[in-house]
Amino acid sequence: MFEELLELYKTKAEEIEKQRKEAQDMVMLVSAIEKISKDLNAKNSDVDLLGRLIDQVDRLSKEVADLKCQLRARQGRPAPVQEACSSEGKALDNHAKSLIDIMAERPGRYTTSELVDMLGLNKTTVISVMKRALELDPKHVKMSQGKRRKLFLAYVPEEEAQAADASSSSEGSDRMKLELMAMT
Repeated sequence: MFEELLELYKTKAEEIEKQRKEAQDMVMLVSAIEKISKDLNAKNSDVDLLGRLIDQVDRLSKEVADLKCQLRARQGRPAPVQEACSSEGKALDNHAKSLIDIMAERPGRYTTSELVDMLGLNKTTVISVMKRALELDPKHVKMSQGKRRKLFLAYVPEEEAQAADASSSSEGSDRMKLELMAMT
């Protein structure tokens, strides 16, 4: 009988030890899952942070490029004292040449408000500069009008200018000049 009790006690002790070990394994499994979850969350936040940093760098590089263009435009035009002394036509020519140089560096389509920001001039003066740039280099500088009388100025590279010369008509540019005169 004593041996049976001892055997029963051993069996019970083994079961209890087995249950304890299973519970311990479960606790370790749950803690491992929690650790993996925390690591994944940390990596997701790192990826989000990296994405935001990349967006900020892109935005800052665009701002730097715009500031460089503005600086070149301002360096290209004479000082305000010289402008006051020289005739208005000469200052307009200098602004137009600066604008053509800037647009040659970064070809594209620019609105009047973008050119106001780039050149640091008022809107009326910018429209006059746009007209003068069109007169100085009609082969490369193209002007168009959008909705609500919005003006666009574009620089056309040499290859595209040659193709456009073959198919262009002077009728559209005459109409544009008349509309510009009416605006200013």
